[in-house]
Amino acid sequence: MLPKQQAGAVPAWVLSPPADSREWFWGVGEGPELDAAKGAGLKDIAARLRVSISGQLDSQVTVDNGKVDRQARTRISEQVQKTEFSHYVVEKTAQSADGFFVLVKLDRQAFIRDLKDRLGVLDAHIQRMAAGLGRQTPLERFVSLRRIQPDLEEATGYAQLLMGAEAGGMGAARLREYEALRQQARQAATALVFHIQARPEDQDLAEAVGTFLNESGIRVESGQGGGNSLAISSGAFADEIYGSKLVRLKVTLSVRDDGGRALASRNYEVSGSSAYDYSGARKSALRKLLAAMREAGPAAALGFAE
Repeated sequence: MLPKQQAGAVPAWVLSPPADSREWFWGVGEGPELDAAKGAGLKDIAARLRVSISGQLDSQVTVDNGKVDRQARTRISEQVQKTEFSHYVVEKTAQSADGFFVLVKLDRQAFIRDLKDRLGVLDAHIQRMAAGLGRQTPLERFVSLRRIQPDLEEATGYAQLLMGAEAGGMGAARLREYEALRQQARQAATALVFHIQARPEDQDLAEAVGTFLNESGIRVESGQGGGNSLAISSGAFADEIYGSKLVRLKVTLSVRDDGGRALASRNYEVSGSSAYDYSGARKSALRKLLAAMREAGPAAALGFAE
C-alpha cells in the first residue's frame, strides 16, 4: 500500500516534473486508479507533442495554405490520440486526495525509431506511386493521385508526430513532399475535361453529373469531341403506390479516354417519390444520385477504385 499523502502534501515532481530531454519525454497524471493516472501521464506527453507540432506548422503557414493547415491540425489531434505509446516506464507513484499521482517517462529515441519504421513503409508505397506520375495522361494522373490519398493522410500523421518528437529532420522533409503531392492532386482535376454523352431524354441526368464534376474542379462539355468521354445510359421505371408517384432510375456511367479505351464504369440505382407527379419523383431521384456521387468522391463516383 502506498503511503497516504497529507492534505496539501503534493510531491515536488508533480509540481515541477523533469524537463524533456533527448532521451526521455516526461508526463504527470492523476486518476482514481494507477492505470488511469498512468494514462493521464501519457496524455500529458501527447498534449505537449501537439503543441510542438502546431508551433512548427504555424511557422510554415501562408495565405495559400491556411486552409490546409487547419485540416492538418485535425490530423495531428487524431493521430496523437490514437497512437499507442510503448517503451515507457512508470518512474514514480504517490497517493493523492482523489487517487494517485504517476510520473511516467517515454523513451524518446525508441518512439522516434518506431515512427520512422511505420512512416518508411507508407512512404515507400507513396514514392512508388508518385514516380510514374510524369508519364501518365491527365486522367491517369488524377486517378493515381486520388489513390495515393489514404496512404498520404496516414503518412502525414506519422510525419507530423516525428516532427514533434525530433524537430526538423525526416518528418519536416516528408511533410514538404506530401504537401507538394496534395498540390498536384488539387491541380489534377482542373486539367481534366470530360465530354458528356447522353440521350436527349437524359439531359437532366447529364446536368446532374456535370454539376458534380464541376464541384470537383473538372470541366465538362456536351456531345462528341476529342479527349475523355463520359457516357450516361439509364433506364427509368415508374410506379404509383397509395397515390404517391415513384420513379426508379438505373444509371450507368462509362469513362473512355481519348483513344476510346474503356477505363471505368459505375452503376447506380436510385428512387424518388412525389405526391404530385412523376417529374417531381424523377427530380427527387436525381438529388439522391447527386448525393451518392458526392459521398463517393470524384474518382470512385466514376468507377475508379480508390
